[in-house]
Amino acid sequence: MKNIRMLALPALITSFLFSCTNAPESDKAKTSEAKEVTEQPTTALNLNVDTTGSKVEWVATKVSGYHTGTIPVKSGDLQVNGTALSGGTIVLNMQGIVVSGPQGSKQKDNDKLLNHLRSGDFFEVDKYPEAVFQITGVQAFTGQVKDTTDPRQDEISEYKVSDPTHTISGNLTIKGVTKNVEFPARITINGESVDALAKFNVDRKQWGIVYPGKPDDLIRDDIHLGIALKAHK
Repeated sequence: MKNIRMLALPALITSFLFSCTNAPESDKAKTSEAKEVTEQPTTALNLNVDTTGSKVEWVATKVSGYHTGTIPVKSGDLQVNGTALSGGTIVLNMQGIVVSGPQGSKQKDNDKLLNHLRSGDFFEVDKYPEAVFQITGVQAFTGQVKDTTDPRQDEISEYKVSDPTHTISGNLTIKGVTKNVEFPARITINGESVDALAKFNVDRKQWGIVYPGKPDDLIRDDIHLGIALKAHK
């Protein structure tokens, strides 16, 4: 009997490790207090964000698994000064938040979670219908990227930008709370158009989203955001 118990132990440990789902392996956004937004020069080129060609995906995890979804881009603009991105504002429609996965999930379960996310436990979308990100700084990227793979990404395919060109900082406002976040991104400027891609984790509690989840199925603090933007004249 003792040998049987010992043989079963590795299987129990393996089961435990796979059941404890952690946040995606991604860059952790550096979070600080809100910063002043620099006024753009009159020579800056203003580009409109393409709301249909842009996407914001989220991934949230808990002990027993994970959920994925999207948040519609409501409006936005990016400013280009010469050949460099210099500023911009993105507005997200929190009332349009979608729960879409994981793949194979039941629609009724997704709808149940969606109603909870819209409530005061999470984003309280009736009171705070929008989230806003406003760029406060753009610098050339000088760090190193460690490649990771994670099978949970359903839409944007990877959890890290493999070839970032810039470090972006900006004020992110959610539920009336504004914090500055800093993260790597890939910015491509082609004439009068811009493509931007960023993937990073943020700590939801920084914005007062503190609902813990069930005692036996706690929600992780980190939420992953995958952001793909297109802007043009």
